[in-house]
Amino acid sequence: MKLSKDKIFNSLLLFFTVLAVSVVPNFILWRTEEMPFVCGLANVLLPLGVYWTLMSLSAHVGRSVLWMIIVMFLAAFEIVLLDLYGNSVIGVDMWLNVVTSNSKEIGELLGNLIPVIMLVCLLYLPVIAGGIVAVVGKCRLDDAFLRRNRLIGIGLALCGALFMGAGMATADYVSPRYYLFPLNALDNARIAAVRYAKTSKYAETSGDFSYGARSTHDGDHREVYVLVVGETSRAADWQLMGYDRPTNATLAEHDGVVPFAKTLSESNTTHKSVPLLLSPLTARTFGDSIYSVKGLVTAFKEAGFRTVFLSNQERNGSFIDFFGEEADKSVFVKELQDDRYLQDEVLLDYLEEELEGDSGRLLVLLHTYGSHFNYHERYPAEFSRFTPDDATEAKRANRDMLLNAYDNSILYTSDLLARLISRLEKDGVTAAMLYTSDHGEDIYDDSRGLFLHASPRPSAYQLHVPYILWTSRGYAERYPDVVDAVAGNAGKRVSSSESFFHTALDLSGIRCRAFDPSCSVASKDYREPQWFYLNDHNEGVTLKESGLKDLDFEYLSRRGMVGEACM
Repeated sequence: MKLSKDKIFNSLLLFFTVLAVSVVPNFILWRTEEMPFVCGLANVLLPLGVYWTLMSLSAHVGRSVLWMIIVMFLAAFEIVLLDLYGNSVIGVDMWLNVVTSNSKEIGELLGNLIPVIMLVCLLYLPVIAGGIVAVVGKCRLDDAFLRRNRLIGIGLALCGALFMGAGMATADYVSPRYYLFPLNALDNARIAAVRYAKTSKYAETSGDFSYGARSTHDGDHREVYVLVVGETSRAADWQLMGYDRPTNATLAEHDGVVPFAKTLSESNTTHKSVPLLLSPLTARTFGDSIYSVKGLVTAFKEAGFRTVFLSNQERNGSFIDFFGEEADKSVFVKELQDDRYLQDEVLLDYLEEELEGDSGRLLVLLHTYGSHFNYHERYPAEFSRFTPDDATEAKRANRDMLLNAYDNSILYTSDLLARLISRLEKDGVTAAMLYTSDHGEDIYDDSRGLFLHASPRPSAYQLHVPYILWTSRGYAERYPDVVDAVAGNAGKRVSSSESFFHTALDLSGIRCRAFDPSCSVASKDYREPQWFYLNDHNEGVTLKESGLKDLDFEYLSRRGMVGEACM
């Protein structure tokens, strides 16, 4: 059947439009990833050649377009990611974040990505619609055109392969698995699926795990230990860490509060940073070990403590849930109170019940919602001290308002900790509190214009976290050597991921096979660590290898944190 000129023109337009929009992210990645010239060419020519060849295999152009939907989906996802973070390919952690973030968090984020989402919709939806129309209209390409363009596609692919080979021959770090989009994104999706499947079998793979923990403290007195894991709280905005705003006034008034200002997390993603805090694993040992180890709560239970886990976050099927559910009592408050704006102070009500109803040794682990975006929703109206703080759109022009709201959320978190301490002081018991955050946050802080956290490459703002320890007067009287050790270690470097587990055990007098006093800031044997970062492929790398830039090391240098620990 002879086709009309309009159908032929539309078929040709559709053919070349698909090719053009499919390689948009490849051109952007060439610039953002600072690829060597030959690798940049390979990253464009090789995928383009493959797409060109695929589009030339069938005369039914509409069908060919529909085959390319997966490529266009990956391209759209990558463009959104690049707009959000400024660099890097769709990583393993990004795929996992899709399935471990709750729907409210995703909704809040997407609400602030409307411009770029509209852009990718304008790029790809008309092409997909055109493919559907072409299928219905039975649009075809002639055989001569297909043969000619099949050769062009193969030629482009071969040129791209040659350039990739040249890149691999001149630089050790060049690999199609890491440099070639969308191959790298698909490989990361594969790794994410493998990890997710392993996570789903955690109950089986960790079933026989035991710490062999025991208590070294006398059993004739009441002891209470409260561990607080914050969310998205960066040290840069804590007055106790040197910030010039009064974000911690009420907390600073309490005796026994010791801040550790030189603290870095080994991950900028919640689903990895919290398990690092609550287990003896570090960036160097995380790997496959995470699937067979149990959390800190289990060590306390083995040592004879009643254990309680209270969370103001929703379950997401991650290790955070698993470690929390090890407790004698675990409560996910948002399952009981359907309130989007539920503030973290609700956790204190549940804590009060535990303090009133138990007279033995008690561990309470609190997981807050902290300073997660949207910041202005994370505190009651009376904590709106820094104003204006009502920015509803995440963009650089709103930086001052976003920072005001963020600082108000830190003020609220600090007040929450102060109230918690006051409650523990009220009973005069032997008590201690340890607080840190899973990771920090970018808020358009420098010329890069970075925002949020969990970017494929971290920033110093995402890794520098608050780390605060408090001991009661009763604790200081009973264990003065521990309090002296804490004070002596206050100015030292800390890895929260490495130290939190061991410090919690040390404070409570628990000993087990996994305990290492050199990692506890409550020990006179504490040793400053070399900092590592748990990258997207679960490899523990140095800060130099983590993707931190000169601006990040300048930030760390201003805070006296640059040296051998970064190498």
